[in-house]
Amino acid sequence: MSAFFAALAASVMTFAATNLDDLFLLTVFFGRRVPARRIIAGQYLGFGAINILSVAAMWAAGLAVPKGRLRMLGFLPLAIGLMHLVRVYRSRASRDSQTLGSLSVFSIAVITLANGADNIGVYAPFFLANRTHLLPVLTVYGLLVLAWCLPGSGSAIIHWF
Repeated sequence: MSAFFAALAASVMTFAATNLDDLFLLTVFFGRRVPARRIIAGQYLGFGAINILSVAAMWAAGLAVPKGRLRMLGFLPLAIGLMHLVRVYRSRASRDSQTLGSLSVFSIAVITLANGADNIGVYAPFFLANRTHLLPVLTVYGLLVLAWCLPGSGSAIIHWF
């Protein structure tokens, strides 16, 4: 398998692994009957911000981290995930009592971005390792955002186009 196709396959895997939690958010958004256009637009805005932050972290890591220690960046997602788990556990009671109300595109984007700390922790070293294929990887991510929204939106996607 060529390096290009290996990078594309790895991009599908990294997207799926880091966005399983996003499926729960999408379920809540679609379950609250937020219009599909708003949800999809918010997902793209939030995920775009995640990718911009990941590329910025990639450049910073490429400048600051010696190549021999690049593998150590793999511990970053684990640390971020553990911190997120502790934070979620602490705020569970207060979050259960809150309602989402009518969500705007911007609020969906902010929720997506806030939920994306694990994405940034995984994407930055992944982008650094695959920087020669960064544009195809980002294209795959963009297509997968829509694919992630399809199950929750049902036929709303078809009527959108």
